[in-house]
Amino acid sequence: MGEIAPLFPVLRPGACPLRITFLSPRSNLSGGLRVIATYARMLHERGHQVTIVTPGPESRGRKERLQAATKGDFSPVRTEPGHFDTLPLPIRETNRSDYQIEAHDLPDADILVATWWETAFAVNAAPPEKGRKFRLIQGHEVHGFLPWQIARGAYHLPLKPLVISNWLASALYEETGREDAILVPNGIDLEQFHAPEREKAQRPTLGFMYSPWPIKGSDTVFETVKILKQKMPDLDVAAFGANPPTQKMPLPEGAIFHHRPAQSRIRDIYAACDVFLCASTSEGFFLPLLEAMACRCPLASTRVGAAEDLIVEGTTGFLADVGDAAGLAEAAHKVLSLSAPEWRKMSDASLRTAQSHSWDKACDRLEQCFQNELTAAQAS
Repeated sequence: MGEIAPLFPVLRPGACPLRITFLSPRSNLSGGLRVIATYARMLHERGHQVTIVTPGPESRGRKERLQAATKGDFSPVRTEPGHFDTLPLPIRETNRSDYQIEAHDLPDADILVATWWETAFAVNAAPPEKGRKFRLIQGHEVHGFLPWQIARGAYHLPLKPLVISNWLASALYEETGREDAILVPNGIDLEQFHAPEREKAQRPTLGFMYSPWPIKGSDTVFETVKILKQKMPDLDVAAFGANPPTQKMPLPEGAIFHHRPAQSRIRDIYAACDVFLCASTSEGFFLPLLEAMACRCPLASTRVGAAEDLIVEGTTGFLADVGDAAGLAEAAHKVLSLSAPEWRKMSDASLRTAQSHSWDKACDRLEQCFQNELTAAQAS
């Protein structure tokens, strides 16, 4: 007879149950919120009392209300799905749709975590009984489309910074001179992302994630593909993304596009590729890199996010400078030109790298950061 699962969550040896609050943007399907949801669920399952606090529902603007009304939809709020929707823990919405989060919106806790620059100010202003203060930094939040002067100022708040890549730790140091960031890399769900042992495709195949956002470097991807096709006319290109291609940013000719594929389908896309491309100009981590590796696909990437943490050049892929399409094309070409045994060796090494980044290990590290902070506070 198999072992019976416990009726109640069980804490890891040496861990004390904590009351943990995450201040987050409202639920959506972004990669950053998927990370928050994963940590919240795992910490809950480990026996901690976890709460997520978000702004209230976002009201529709006048134009949106009129457009919806013509379709018979008179609901006052957005109803898109999100990663928090099925979590077995409290999701508290404030009575405002902005980030003016007050102390009464927050439960008393041991740990209080800001997860976005707009939540950092509310965490900083919270009274001590709301918890020791952290900031989970998942991206370099100083882009031109943000009020970057204020976003940059949030880096200087006295919150313990947790970063998900060494690239982010360097960016934080360059912005502020802070050297106190703690590295907590993202994990990978190996039950969701996997592939059987395989060889190179019969035709060279490149994959990438399509996005119209300039930060994702799609223009560099397209120039990279153009250069590669001059060297490898039989190159196949596969892409997927949440946004359909636009007229201003069309896909390379002949590319196959998968719009919002199911998660089980995404692993098949990775597994059909000989190299997965990232041309972003800025990333906190970029989980597709790790997902592709878990599906035995080597990488060619710009030096952003976790790329330099995951790619050992010549072993799991190759790197190029941001915006350097020729360099990125050379990096991808090196992978695509490998002999079958050499490519298989790189594919196997990519899988081993992914296997060393489980969510259990990531959550262990986050949990230990919280425990260490409380221990230090009690000793002072």
